[in-house]
Amino acid sequence: MYAIIDPDEKVALDPYNGIIAKMDEERVQANLAVVSDQIDTLEAVASDLMHSLDPGTTPLLSYPNREGIYLNLGRITNLVYGIILGLFISAIALYILYGGDL
Repeated sequence: MYAIIDPDEKVALDPYNGIIAKMDEERVQANLAVVSDQIDTLEAVASDLMHSLDPGTTPLLSYPNREGIYLNLGRITNLVYGIILGLFISAIALYILYGGDL
């Protein structure tokens, strides 16, 4: 299989190994189905990334009835960050109040 680069000069690209050479006219085919499938996959992932900004949507590879999962994950993340920040501030306050004599 070849992808034709220049039909006048009979130059083609072998997409499997990336070699550009003179074209064998008996084996010339342009099969871009693999590239088209990869582009479709990339478009689906990009669309999923853009829709992830809306907390009411579901991820692309998710189980059914998972609407709002981003909203729940955001709440849990904020809860964990709040606990960590609260413990850090409490530790600093205790260090300042008791002067490191703990």
